[in-house]
Amino acid sequence: MKRIAGVDTGVEMDRAASRSLMSCLTDEQMRLVDADDDYIAMLGYDRDRLIGRSILEITHQDDRTVNRQRSEALLAGGEPYSITKRYIAADGSAIWVTNHVSLFYTGTNRRQLATVELLETPRVEDQRRLLRVAAERILAKRRLRTQYFQGEMFGEPAFDLLLDLFVQQVSGRQTYTTSAAVASGAPLTTALRQIAMLVDRGLVTREADPVDRRRVLLRLTSEGSQQMWDYLAAAEKI
Repeated sequence: MKRIAGVDTGVEMDRAASRSLMSCLTDEQMRLVDADDDYIAMLGYDRDRLIGRSILEITHQDDRTVNRQRSEALLAGGEPYSITKRYIAADGSAIWVTNHVSLFYTGTNRRQLATVELLETPRVEDQRRLLRVAAERILAKRRLRTQYFQGEMFGEPAFDLLLDLFVQQVSGRQTYTTSAAVASGAPLTTALRQIAMLVDRGLVTREADPVDRRRVLLRLTSEGSQQMWDYLAAAEKI
């Protein structure tokens, strides 16, 4: 069995496990209290530089909020949880893991024990969530410009349309022409021209609403969805 800080982690130390399963221990503020040698080696930090740091400091910025929320829920009496996330190693590379986290007491102290499973690639549903968050973040930053600059200075409604359609589609929500036009931030006539252009280029398709034929649904085509997926994945590596 692996042990950290005198705690039996329940992880068998056979060869397969030693390659993929690690353990770390944090306090209530998510600061690292201890970790096994494999965990330290995975991240590439000296032990002295790593112990005492917040887990969130070495977690990808897009995964920090959900990680903190799940930890707070556990400390508030919630159930043990699993989370797929990215660590940022000492060399700046992203490392995909699934952490299985539980709470226990050592004397008067509460600790969070994470069994860390190293992943080669994220699951599809996790990829979809992460890229949706990336698209939302880009869209929010673009919209923020209007608070500091005159809106007519920037003219890329087609890209805003694609971002919004991607977010809605990955979230399983339908998008109508009017709502998409509003989301673009452009005048209605301009937005409609941009939608027509995206349709002509095979990135977006129009479909009649099966419930109300007077309304028109917009969706990314398979090509449009793939291009957005590839773009967002590439942007996340920068």
